[in-house]
Amino acid sequence: MLREVVWKLRSLFRRQDDVDFQAEMATHVSLLAERYARQGMSPEEAACAARRQFGNTTLLQEDRRAMQTFPALEELWRDLRYAARVLKKSPSFTAAVVLTLALSIGANTAVFSVVSGVLLRPMPFQQPARLMMLEDRWLPRFPSFEANPQEFQVWREQSRAFEQLAAFAPMAFNFTGDGRPERISGARVSANLLSVLGVNPLVGRGFHADEDHEGSDRVVLVGNSLWRRRFGADPQVVGRVLTLNDVGYTIIGVLPPDFRFPQDAEIWKPFGLTADDRNKGHFIRAVGRLKPDVTREQAQAEMDLIMGRISQDWRATVIPLLNYYVGDLRTPLFVLLAGAGFVLLIACVNVANLQLARGAVRQAEVSLRISLGATRGRVFRQLFAESLLLAAAGGGLGVLVGLGGIRALKAFVPGGIQRLDQVTLDGRTLVFTMALSALAGILFGVLPAFRLSDSGLQQSLRTGAWVAGAGSRGHLRNSFMVSEIALAFVLLTGAGLLLKSFSRLLQVHTGFRPEKIVAGTINLPRATYREPRLRIDFVNRLLEKFESFPDVRQAAVSAGLPFGGADDVGIHFDAPPQTGATGTTAQYYAVTSSYLETMGIPLIRGRFFTERDDASAPPVVVINETMAKVCFASEDPIGKRLEISGPSYMREIIGVVGDVKQTNLKMRSVPQVYEPFLQNPTNNFNVVVRGLADAARSAEILRSQVFAVDKEQPISRIRTMEESVARSMTQDRLWVFVLGLFGGVALTLAATGIYGVFAYSCSQRTHEVGIRLALGARQQEVLKLVLGQCLRLVLLGAAIGLAVSAMVTRLLATLLYEVKSTDPLVQAAVSAILIGVALLAAFGPAWRASRVNPVIALKCE
Repeated sequence: MLREVVWKLRSLFRRQDDVDFQAEMATHVSLLAERYARQGMSPEEAACAARRQFGNTTLLQEDRRAMQTFPALEELWRDLRYAARVLKKSPSFTAAVVLTLALSIGANTAVFSVVSGVLLRPMPFQQPARLMMLEDRWLPRFPSFEANPQEFQVWREQSRAFEQLAAFAPMAFNFTGDGRPERISGARVSANLLSVLGVNPLVGRGFHADEDHEGSDRVVLVGNSLWRRRFGADPQVVGRVLTLNDVGYTIIGVLPPDFRFPQDAEIWKPFGLTADDRNKGHFIRAVGRLKPDVTREQAQAEMDLIMGRISQDWRATVIPLLNYYVGDLRTPLFVLLAGAGFVLLIACVNVANLQLARGAVRQAEVSLRISLGATRGRVFRQLFAESLLLAAAGGGLGVLVGLGGIRALKAFVPGGIQRLDQVTLDGRTLVFTMALSALAGILFGVLPAFRLSDSGLQQSLRTGAWVAGAGSRGHLRNSFMVSEIALAFVLLTGAGLLLKSFSRLLQVHTGFRPEKIVAGTINLPRATYREPRLRIDFVNRLLEKFESFPDVRQAAVSAGLPFGGADDVGIHFDAPPQTGATGTTAQYYAVTSSYLETMGIPLIRGRFFTERDDASAPPVVVINETMAKVCFASEDPIGKRLEISGPSYMREIIGVVGDVKQTNLKMRSVPQVYEPFLQNPTNNFNVVVRGLADAARSAEILRSQVFAVDKEQPISRIRTMEESVARSMTQDRLWVFVLGLFGGVALTLAATGIYGVFAYSCSQRTHEVGIRLALGARQQEVLKLVLGQCLRLVLLGAAIGLAVSAMVTRLLATLLYEVKSTDPLVQAAVSAILIGVALLAAFGPAWRASRVNPVIALKCE
């Protein structure tokens, strides 16, 4: 009987809806026709224009009825409209849920944007998956090393796995001749590089094969950014002559904006191998395009055979080109994405708990709808529509949060991660965000909607029914809280491990004193400074300029620099020491006599270089402590003789100095050798100055002193040594910051979830508390009862989190420095933090429950 009444009411409302719709439409058309009539139209013309402008009411009515022929669409539309009205009536609840979801979805959006831009976005080449890098490997010391010209020629002639092979080598150019000298990164490339990569110039043409020879290589391609910066994007730039390293080169083309190969190159010239190049050793990198039916494994097997025929010590490695760019970033980026996912799960659990608590208020509404004939499925769909609407709102706001997160990451790690500058909020990321929002709506919406709609009519209308059913729902809320704590434990453990690792890293001694040292890179053009005496004269005049400058305490020159690059050389001993070592590899520095003292590198044994150690003096070297220990053990290395690959002659060891970190603070110390710059002057070196108080003006000071010696000579990469050390820790700082931020958000969400659960639980147990107090229980006992329940749940969550983190944190092993992934101190600290925060969150509700008036509490039913 009740169902029949409800269906009749529905039919009546629908018919009345149609009548009201027609009347409303007719009124609008009449008003519009009157306005046209006032503009001078006849009544007939005004009526026709009004119908055309507003639409035919009959057609609109038919469209409305057509929509009603699709019940699912009509019900969905009604559910969404009703959900919007319901949520509008609870602004605090809606705002809390939307903000919680926006933060978690925004975090996932930002991290996924980085993962997508760095790892997933295709490289701007034709079929990039078939492009492979070929590198030499000298086990065990050098898993990645450049090839020499002879090896590359053999690869090109004997390989059948590649369609083409191209060579490239980084090269910097001094761009001069227009009064604005600039040091520009570039590369020497074989003429077929663009063909291998599948790239066409934006303007002009590429290299011809006959230009890839010495004497015919005076042509260049320029990058899009350089074209716009120095030539104003002039399309007539082709044919202009540039002065690069004091030699004229003709521009033949401009490359597309997204072409970056190698990473920061802006000028490319043909390789043009010279006689000197063939004697240089290993300095070439190769890139090849696999044939369509060849896999990387097959290409690797072929290169093993080729290298086995030409060398016993060297092997070749075939790796995808993308791996060359991103290196070892895959694991840490996916760890961050997993951390963001954990934050979203915690947010969903929190929102689900809020939904369950809010269900107590809405039980009467649900009971009334069921009493009017609504099915359980209908009520479920209505409640689930609210969750989807909340998820959509949280996702929309999360896009803005993610956009801000992307900008913050770019500002936080400038240049620290390859391809990070190409990260944007693209279509793939937006699809990911929408899918994530829908998934979040399902995660936090299904179970609360199912439980709330699972109410019998008679039970729901019975007095105290919600309290009677609170037991099962209480178990569900407790399960949610335990899950929150476990997830938060995993995130906090990961953040704690990275933080401890980073603190250990900060304690590592660099081997020198970076304070108040400014460095800049100088590359003397070979055409002008071909003879060694000219390079020495330039360096002497430059150091005199700096030493006479106020505030400068010391100045020196070095061909290598900590955290700035140093060549690796082979070392051979004149007479093998007692260790039996005939040689080793070492990092090479050609330095002026004051360099070791300027950098603050300590002398362990022997002496430093002096100004008398010039080209006319006997060749000498200084080695580091690691080389002395590894190669000479307990022997005194002073007076021993060694040979350095390159200029082959014997040098005498005159001193031993402390170890210096070269690439980053995590790397173990390796052999290092120092040679007087005056005995082997190079064209490329770094000038280091100690004592400049004003770091902001240091770049201007260095440039002015260099220009005073040679007005056409630029100085590049000006930075403080403290900046260089900090830059080496960019990625470590990023992982700590992001995962620590996720851990903080997780802890905050867990605390609010615990507070919400116990605030609701205590409100539902008011009657029980009143009975306990009336029977003589003390307030401290009630407080202990509630906090004890909280402690049990937290310990259970921490135990589950400990088990999960033992498996998950293994992924962090490659990111940690002198810290184990199962560090007990970190786990104990995280447990203590979670217990303390949980008890603090539960204390407020417990305190209010213990202070309830028994007389009032006993009236609650």
